[in-house]
Amino acid sequence: MKISRKVFIQRSLVTALAIGILPRTLAFHTRPKAVMSHRKLGNTGIEVTPLGFGASRTQNPAVLKNALDKGITFLDTGRAYANGQNEVMIGKALKGQRQKYVIQSKMKVDLEGGKASPRQVRKQMEHSLQESLEALQTDYIDVMLLHGVREKEVIQDPTIRQVFSEMKDRGAIRAFGFSSHSNHVEVLREANRDHFFDVAMVPFNHAGAFEHSQSDWSTSWNQPALIEEMKKAHRNGTGMVAMKTCSGGRYSHKKKEKPTYRGAVQWVLEHDFIDTTAVAMANFREIDEHT
Repeated sequence: MKISRKVFIQRSLVTALAIGILPRTLAFHTRPKAVMSHRKLGNTGIEVTPLGFGASRTQNPAVLKNALDKGITFLDTGRAYANGQNEVMIGKALKGQRQKYVIQSKMKVDLEGGKASPRQVRKQMEHSLQESLEALQTDYIDVMLLHGVREKEVIQDPTIRQVFSEMKDRGAIRAFGFSSHSNHVEVLREANRDHFFDVAMVPFNHAGAFEHSQSDWSTSWNQPALIEEMKKAHRNGTGMVAMKTCSGGRYSHKKKEKPTYRGAVQWVLEHDFIDTTAVAMANFREIDEHT
């Protein structure tokens, strides 16, 4: 069967990427869709699409299914989103095909300024995990993160570490880590001291800052320092998930091109220490722009 020159080139590029001939940067620019390949999430053994679906901004299962139809396999949610109903929506949408997708969720743990006892911390974590498992209609979660860590003492806590390890050992989760929206350079630096956590999810975009889309809260960071810590984490096998990729505004790689949110995500994915992204997409138009 004869194939066109265009199809031949596209197939050749996909093959080259698969066997490691092309670097990520070249592969991303030459491939028409960012979701066509998979990357390893650190040393977790989990494979993810570079473009991940951040589900926090939608409760519409049709939007989620559209993202899945486009080839996205990495889904980011959290116990706190829509009072747990975001997980419920995902669980219903994935029913019967759970094994095809990678689910990342999050739990909030309150150490009460160091006053919470090990028993209280354990109870919080176990209760949150059970609620997530039931909502998602699954017997395991691929990645479970501590939600919104700001103080390094949280990731140092021995009970949190022990409970996460136990959850992983019994197969309730495949990997564990943390997300951090502010002070994330310092939190990641602390995590890099012993690389205990499997995954880290931090803000990263071309602007080195973001403003929350649903509030007036904003933050910025030392971009060179963050990149240094992300590179260090990546070298040591920590899976790196970038969030707030579009919150720094649209971006264009060339002066004559119109800046787009797709361009902003491309900028993030060109950094080979990033394994995947959690791009919040609330409607079909936003999915189409990125895929």
